[in-house]
Amino acid sequence: MVTMSSKRKNILYIQPNSEVGGSDIALLRLVESLDKERYCPTVLLPGNGPLVDLLKGTGSRVEFLEMLQLRTLPDVDYQFGYLGKFWPTVRQIARLIKRDNIDLVHTNSLFSLYGAWAAWLSGCAHLWHVREIPPAVPVAKRIFGKLVLKLSTRVVVMTGACHQGLFADMAVPNGKVVSLTDGLDLNRWRVDISGERIRRELSIGPEVPLVGFVARLDPWKGLDVFLKAAAIVAKQHDDARFLVSGGAPEGYENYEKEMQQLAVDLGLEGKVQFLGWRYRMDDILEVMSALSVFSHTSISPEPFGLVLIEAMSAARPVVAAAAGGPLEIVKDGETGFLTEPGNAEAHGEALCKLIADEQLRKQMGKAGRERVEQCYSMEVFARNLDEIYEGIFQ
Repeated sequence: MVTMSSKRKNILYIQPNSEVGGSDIALLRLVESLDKERYCPTVLLPGNGPLVDLLKGTGSRVEFLEMLQLRTLPDVDYQFGYLGKFWPTVRQIARLIKRDNIDLVHTNSLFSLYGAWAAWLSGCAHLWHVREIPPAVPVAKRIFGKLVLKLSTRVVVMTGACHQGLFADMAVPNGKVVSLTDGLDLNRWRVDISGERIRRELSIGPEVPLVGFVARLDPWKGLDVFLKAAAIVAKQHDDARFLVSGGAPEGYENYEKEMQQLAVDLGLEGKVQFLGWRYRMDDILEVMSALSVFSHTSISPEPFGLVLIEAMSAARPVVAAAAGGPLEIVKDGETGFLTEPGNAEAHGEALCKLIADEQLRKQMGKAGRERVEQCYSMEVFARNLDEIYEGIFQ
């Protein structure tokens, strides 16, 4: 019998988009953390994108295949197009699995169904990585949950919120579903990294209170809540400044313009800077380090909240929406504050409390860094992932 230690395992990672979102970055960090003497990764993407060269730099092979993502869009043409291309796409992936002697298909999103069916057709092991909370449609969610269990050797959920969102009130076989939170390489995400360059480039002095929002400009990320909270802060702290780091995904360009106009209407002109995609992934630690406080304002439950552990790694206190992953990441009153989702007034008051108290900011920032070191290091992540893989390959 060939053991895992004597033969590298070929793993096919299926990512349904080629963007710079949380799941994309998490996949990059995942394959980067793999022991390449034990695992041979191939990443399948729907097309070229900004992380392709970085993925190749990890030693991964990158393949392209057009894949539509499962979406709840009221677009009949899109849905028919998805259904019409589904099985041909599955068969193409199944051929790739056979051609490359794939040992495990690792699907990196709940809303990508191709890998599960292709693995089933090929008789290959399949891991479904649930990084999302599905829409609350009881019957559909229950059917989907059963499908995920049926077509997976293992199911990995990022948080209890992801587990509850998909498998609530369902009988789950013992050991079938395991939890795995994302992590950071703390040798790279060091607490001594300075944000001086960012402040200098943006003409923001070192003593100026700076509050930041870092996310793609998707409406559910709650940028309007951030701006309304910023207006509350500005009334109490006239010297405070605000950053919006992240641009609009394709199709949301008008939303970005609406938010820029909202900032003007709220009297924030000259106080808030919309940075778009000026700062990329390699700059984010410096962006976080430039902040006084990090603000998270999602109006729908966040499956995890990668930006929260990124800010906490920089020893920055956070104010986050109390739903989904942030409830597990943020220790309310210890590493930051949790506020009701969509409640701009409560969020703004929490920001004001931190801006007014430098000692509290330092105390919470230090506690946040310690929490990341204890729970969200890449070493912990890689060890836990390795245990999951070993359980599959036994």
